[in-house]
Amino acid sequence: MKKCKLYIASSMDGYIARKDGSLDWLDAVPNPDKLDYGYYAFYDSVDTIIMGRKTYEEVLSFGVEWPYPDCKTYIISSNKVEIRTENTYLVHENLETKVNEWIHENGKDIWVVGGGVLISSMLNQGLIDEMLLTITPVILGEGIPLFPNSPKETNFELIKTEAFKTGFVNLTYRKV
Repeated sequence: MKKCKLYIASSMDGYIARKDGSLDWLDAVPNPDKLDYGYYAFYDSVDTIIMGRKTYEEVLSFGVEWPYPDCKTYIISSNKVEIRTENTYLVHENLETKVNEWIHENGKDIWVVGGGVLISSMLNQGLIDEMLLTITPVILGEGIPLFPNSPKETNFELIKTEAFKTGFVNLTYRKV
């Protein structure tokens, strides 16, 4: 059975983006060795992506080629969304039902890309099996929180840590 995994970067003070959705602070930390912080290995382990509407629109605003061409992507939204990428589908139905269908499909794991509201909703429904949090050596002071809307208490166990000379730290947790 597939696992549903959150993989996301966060500032030290728990924000995943600036108030306007900008991620410019992720590139502000010098990375002379061009480390990928485990991204490519993680991406190779998934074939399905779940993201919210705002995250989808933010990724499209980067003005680059769609970064997830090898994955089936589901945009979770109660609003109308113009789908502008291949192999991408809008989902209005019950998220818990859909995720339970997807985890039983053959293939690789599922990546929950974001944003925060979707993450909290999935946590509240017990749908996230693992979290790989990349903590960045940046304090934003304000922005879009990693876990908005008071998600319910959920216990995870730390299964792996990896520190990088840039100050980034990957923390991998598994739901208990």
